[in-house]
Amino acid sequence: MKLLTKILFACLIMSAVFISCDDDDNNVINSQDRTFLVQASLSNNAEIGAGALASTKGDSSAIRAYGQMMVTDHTQAQADLKTTGTNVNVNVTDSVDATHTALMVTLTGLSGREFDSAYILNQITDHQATIAAFQTELNSGSRSEVLNYANTYLPKIQMHLQKADSIAIAMGFK
Repeated sequence: MKLLTKILFACLIMSAVFISCDDDDNNVINSQDRTFLVQASLSNNAEIGAGALASTKGDSSAIRAYGQMMVTDHTQAQADLKTTGTNVNVNVTDSVDATHTALMVTLTGLSGREFDSAYILNQITDHQATIAAFQTELNSGSRSEVLNYANTYLPKIQMHLQKADSIAIAMGFK
């Protein structure tokens, strides 16, 4: 009887040790979380740059207003992303990828209706890609702070896409 009691007691202690081990997946940052943070940062910075250009160079008041909205919304999103990155020990920078650098060069060379068309159609494409990246994060990410960021900003990105699409339709670009 004493042996059985000792075995049960040992099993209880070992169970308590295993249960107390912190194996909380919400504290793990996986490669998806890291990739998402980098992609979201590149996207925010591209939207800020192109939006600033559109807010001053756009021919249509709708394009100028949309560009300003991109600057305002994505500046806040980038600030929140930097905070999230700091909280999970991932450096979030203010860089832009080569594709968007080339787009800025192209947009700078355009004017009038050509500029408005190129800008807003690119916004549709970019926001579709961004929505896909956010949904991938929500499906495959592990860190709660990063998932919270994606959950917070996905509705705003979806609203940006809807607005860009309605502007493109109203202006006859689609």
